[in-house]
Amino acid sequence: MKLTNIFPSIKTEKVQVKKTEGSAPSKADDTALPTDRVVLSAGSLDVQKIRDILEQTPEVRADRVAALKEEIAQGKYQVDPHRLADKMMGSLLSETLVE
Repeated sequence: MKLTNIFPSIKTEKVQVKKTEGSAPSKADDTALPTDRVVLSAGSLDVQKIRDILEQTPEVRADRVAALKEEIAQGKYQVDPHRLADKMMGSLLSETLVE
């Protein structure tokens, strides 16, 4: 299962670059050179953490797939028609609201 475009409502702020006076002297004249520093907003950091987690998450949960295959092979897998209908209606309604 691929998870794409699941964060359309998250807005990130612009990255701010602040120039500060560094303490490292120049080789030529022993004066301090300004250094650049990047400050990310809290929202941007959260999005970055979420992306890192999603990249580490496997697309297929092999353990769950194996368990379901075993249940199907043994004839123990049961589909709850009411639960399935609820999920289908929820999906349909959420698609309708987005458009």
